[in-house]
Amino acid sequence: MGISETYNIIKEPGSSEIVVTKSRFIGYLAPVSSAEEAESIISGVRKKYNDARHNCFAYIVMDDSGIFKKCSDDGEPSGTAGRPMMAVLEGASLVNVVCVVTRYFGGVLLGTGGLVRAYTDATSQALASCAPVPIRPGKYVTICCDYPDEGSIRRLLEAEDYSIKDTGYTDKVSLKVLGPEEKADSLIHRITDMTGGKAVCETGESIYY
Repeated sequence: MGISETYNIIKEPGSSEIVVTKSRFIGYLAPVSSAEEAESIISGVRKKYNDARHNCFAYIVMDDSGIFKKCSDDGEPSGTAGRPMMAVLEGASLVNVVCVVTRYFGGVLLGTGGLVRAYTDATSQALASCAPVPIRPGKYVTICCDYPDEGSIRRLLEAEDYSIKDTGYTDKVSLKVLGPEEKADSLIHRITDMTGGKAVCETGESIYY
């Protein structure tokens, strides 16, 4: 997966409820870590509202293989529910998120435009109840250094917005750190220079954090 863009996630679920011409639309937005988790949440909402006419959904999941998207109109006219919901999630640059909008039919047909607006609004209002958090491209770097160099390296890591994820002490100090991917090469060069080439640095995997 290419690491180049900034995305947003949500950490807590959000919800909404609107009434449009007697039809009731209940929106539910939740963070997920996999397509399987998204499908499980969709199944749970369907069971909770098993007397509803429609339970439409959209979700976006990002993992090491890329970004996977799926949406469903669940019996509504094609393109009037799942796709508008997906557009809201995409517009907010969200990943690892699922949205389900449940509709209780009120007896009045809303038409294609009315449905698109209703499902868009229900999703947007559920999102408005959340607080999206940006995630950014990061890179792991492993540093093996002498004990006298540890203090200066730690100060450099803090200045470059790198956090220490693991530390090992043997005859050398081993630091596994994570920070902005775009700073990884520069960080390694600076550590090499400041230690006179004694510190050994290796780059690891790229992730979003």
